[in-house]
Order: sequence, then structure tokens, then C-alpha cells
Amino acid sequence: MMEQIKVNRLNSLFEKMVANNANIIEKRELNNLYKEFIDDGRDKPRYNSSYNQVNKVAINS
Repeated sequence: MMEQIKVNRLNSLFEKMVANNANIIEKRELNNLYKEFIDDGRDKPRYNSSYNQVNKVAINS
């Protein structure tokens, strides 16, 4: 779970953004915190180089 201090900062920066008062550094910080918030608790994607997708088509005659 994301730390409460980061959630509070996310809320604060979001309010500044909505009020159009955020500077470029705050916008970047908001973007990073938002990504962290969205990804919190999710597993990292696993990429398998041997994975091959096979498309199958059924043809009726």
C-alpha cells in the first residue's frame, strides 16, 4: 500500500493542477506519484521471449 504521506502529496499536487497553479516540477512529481499509485500492488509484467501467439481460424465449407 502506498505510504500515506505520498497519498497526501498526490492529493495536494492534484488540487494545484486542477487550479492551474502547478509548476513544471510539481507536474512531473504528480505524474510520478500517479504512476506509483496506479501500479501499487500490481505484479510487474512478466515477459517471456519464448511466448508465441498463435491465431487460429475456423473455416466451414
